[in-house]
Amino acid sequence: MVEPAKTSLRWAFAGCKPQGVQVLSALCEAGLRPEFCAAPPELSPEDDAALLELVRREGLELHRSLRLDGFQARLAALDLLMTCRFEILPSDVFEAPRLGGINIHSSLLPRYRGVHPVSWALVNGEAETGITIHRIAKGVDTGDILAQRAVAIADQDDLWSLTAKLNAASVQEAVRLLRQVAGTGVLPPAIEQSGPASYAPRRTPKQSRISWSASAREIANLVRALPPPLPLAFCTGPGGDVVTLRCARLVFGVAQEGKLRAGEVLSASDDGEVHIMCADGNILSAVPSMPLCPGDVLR
Repeated sequence: MVEPAKTSLRWAFAGCKPQGVQVLSALCEAGLRPEFCAAPPELSPEDDAALLELVRREGLELHRSLRLDGFQARLAALDLLMTCRFEILPSDVFEAPRLGGINIHSSLLPRYRGVHPVSWALVNGEAETGITIHRIAKGVDTGDILAQRAVAIADQDDLWSLTAKLNAASVQEAVRLLRQVAGTGVLPPAIEQSGPASYAPRRTPKQSRISWSASAREIANLVRALPPPLPLAFCTGPGGDVVTLRCARLVFGVAQEGKLRAGEVLSASDDGEVHIMCADGNILSAVPSMPLCPGDVLR
């Protein structure tokens, strides 16, 4: 149980997805209830149900809006706007509250600005990522940093397990930061983003195709970035059919005799698991969507 905060902080929340719902729930539990909250009009049934249950339980005022257009006057009467998994806002919206707007982003900014930072961190084989709470500014995730927390990426992490870690870190940092703001009446000193910036644009189905010219680790990283129920990483089977892969893992340094082609199936077990040769000489262990036999070549 989080000890409720004693605060007169007046603020609003705009967010969605499990991350936004978890952050809002923890802030309410801490006694940091928003004056109102907003979410996009169209959410998945699961996300919408979780949000509505929280709103009902906490008696929150909920509005459906994409960019908070028309809320400028109401925001101008508040101290702060916090967003999490929300749309890019116009400046007259995020500048309206006394302290402006702040956003929670799932990367260590300035790395992986954009909409799919967790997927790209996995695809690129990062050893760690994290969350950043930053001031909202013009541009995509460019504002000065108020708080950051690093999160290690384990070899066994996939998109969902890593997202869960980042959501938990977001909750902890959001509660800590808003408690501080409630106690002082001001935002803590912000640090300008520094270092090389990178971007995490929206991934497309075309980017889910496996290239067997890549290393076994690179292919395993792609597969774990696309767990069910997302469309899985795919390639073309020996008969021209689409083959998807799940549960891929890297097998290091297995010596092979003779000439083997990248994408060639080396073995297949009764439970459907196969070993596939990769271009770097290492082997990928994976579960394909259709039976494969030794000697089959994936493309």
